[in-house]
Order: sequence, then structure tokens, then C-alpha cells
Amino acid sequence: MALGYKINKLLAATALILCLSSLSVAADEPIKTSFAWGADAGGSIDLSGNDMSSADLSASFGFKRGWINFLGLGAEIDIMLNNSARSFPVYLSFKTNFHNRPTLLFLDLRAGISANYLPNDYQQTGSYAFVGLGINLARGKSFSSHLVIGYSYKEYRDIVTREEEIFPMKDVHSATIKLGITF
Repeated sequence: MALGYKINKLLAATALILCLSSLSVAADEPIKTSFAWGADAGGSIDLSGNDMSSADLSASFGFKRGWINFLGLGAEIDIMLNNSARSFPVYLSFKTNFHNRPTLLFLDLRAGISANYLPNDYQQTGSYAFVGLGINLARGKSFSSHLVIGYSYKEYRDIVTREEEIFPMKDVHSATIKLGITF
């Protein structure tokens, strides 16, 4: 639990610092700020042995400015493939290529919380984090498509039943791939 909290705190502080530093650009460089939104679809392979591999759908909205490709809020639904579990992460999303011009690669960071609905009506909330490397596929005047490969983390706690039985749960560490578009 402490590791997930520290990861969320670190990612949120990093995103805030990067956002504030982008606002102090020299006056002779006109950089346009604009509304942005996007969606991703993909899958995650559970590397932790919990049998929680999933199909993932996400949507986010925020803004873009200069070397900040995207900064905003997002929500995701992760549908586990081998059981009836579901996860609903809500997060702060930050994408950057560290340049004011388009590049092939970018960094994708997400941090927040995940509402986890487990089999037999067990529910819990835990930390959520994602770190990925994105590749821009196509770019137009008002959109860009991308492929992101990364690592996602979801915090889970042991399940305690009404009969005081304890079912141990491990945190879910996943290899994730996403195909998406940003407008």
C-alpha cells in the first residue's frame, strides 16, 4: 500500500512541476494552448499470477501546450478475461515528448486510484499507476494516433470474508499495450 501511494504522489508532483514549468516559456515563442481529448483500447497481461489479464478501454480530456502533448483526467475500464472481476481506474494523465515539435516517441504517465470489483461481490479501492513509451503512428491537423507499450500497477488488498476467512491477493503488475487517438 505504501509503494502505490508513493508512486501516485511522485507522479502527481512530477506532472504539476512539468505543467507549471511549461507556463514560463519566453514571450517571443508563441505556444498555443488547446483543449484535447482522446481514447485508448488495448490489453494487459497479468505478470503477478493473479489471473487478472484484461481488455482495457479508456477516455481522457485535458489540454495540450508546447512540449506537453497531453495533461488531464482520464477514466478506464479493465475487464478481466478469465473471471468476472472489473477495475475502474480514474487518473491524472501526462504525455510529453520533451519538445515543442512533433516527434516519433513520447512518454505516457498515469497515476490515480482504481475501484476494483472482484468475484463474489468483493469491492476495494487501491492505487493505480501506468508508465509507457508511445509511438506516434499518424498525425493530422486536429488528431494524432499512437501505440503505447508499458507497465501498469494496481493495488489489491487481501479479501476478508464475512466468516473471517482471508484470501490473499497480490498487487497486479501488468504488461500493457494500447492503441489510441488524441484530438
